[in-house]
Amino acid sequence: MASRAEIEAEARSWRGVRWKHQGRTRRGIDCAGLVVMVGRALGATDYDHAGYPREPDGTFVGHFDRALERIAAADRQRGDVVVFTQSRHPCHCGILTERFGRLYVVHAHARRRQVIEEPLADAEAICGPATRQYRFPGVSD
Repeated sequence: MASRAEIEAEARSWRGVRWKHQGRTRRGIDCAGLVVMVGRALGATDYDHAGYPREPDGTFVGHFDRALERIAAADRQRGDVVVFTQSRHPCHCGILTERFGRLYVVHAHARRRQVIEEPLADAEAICGPATRQYRFPGVSD
């Protein structure tokens, strides 16, 4: 069982890694890969789904629905996963962290070409609203 602090620390350890579509290593990773690799590192999940296309088609959330526990937006906390929607399809994700009493998100951002950590509100302004929230199975406080 992983703690929120462990998830947060593992996610932050990926900051600066370059973005690569469907990447799953520290030489290159995408947003879904970041969630996969953090989950694996902490023994929270070993499920992976790398068959999603570069352009959103509505299939992106399949991994999250199979491997993680869906939660309400009001229940999200650091260590949880958020999925952002642009246009009509969910297409981006990140792991929530907390800094200065505010929610931040660690995510592999294609346009910025690397894993970054920024305020959740700033990420939503660029990536679209966080429309789905998930929790790794067995997370403890």
